[in-house]
Amino acid sequence: MKHTLFSLLLWATACLSVCGADIPGEHVFVFGRSTNSNYICYDINLLADGTLNKKEPLKSYWVLGDGKRTEELTFLDRKMAFGIKVLSSDGNEARVHMTAYKDLVIRVCQHNGKWVGIVSRNGHELILSRMFAQMKASIYPKCEYVDVFGNDVTTGEKRRERVTP
Repeated sequence: MKHTLFSLLLWATACLSVCGADIPGEHVFVFGRSTNSNYICYDINLLADGTLNKKEPLKSYWVLGDGKRTEELTFLDRKMAFGIKVLSSDGNEARVHMTAYKDLVIRVCQHNGKWVGIVSRNGHELILSRMFAQMKASIYPKCEYVDVFGNDVTTGEKRRERVTP
């Protein structure tokens, strides 16, 4: 019972910090997990001349639970889970995916003067705002599903799409 209550409290904390609360700054999107309140920010990476960095269009880093400290992703974070792999880069647009999930392609581009990540899910194009992974606690953590949150490009409607690995 204590373990279940603690798990629910931990999940609620993570959900508030990533799923419901306003996250300061201008991020292309953020990624949180049910395991703790830390989250990863993905920010646009521009060159000095204002054009998109084609080799690394997004910078990613951890924001720790208190929201006041950041850390770089570790080598394993980048290579196994939260890193970004560039599929193509043309002009001021790039197509990327997270290393942990190759099937969710993110188009990094400008939309209405702002840098965004656009994903296609179930016949809709969404301007990605955040993703949240529900993890199954065990010796080797396993992802049960990822909720993708964003606004429909055409209608502006808020949407949530569930991805199951």
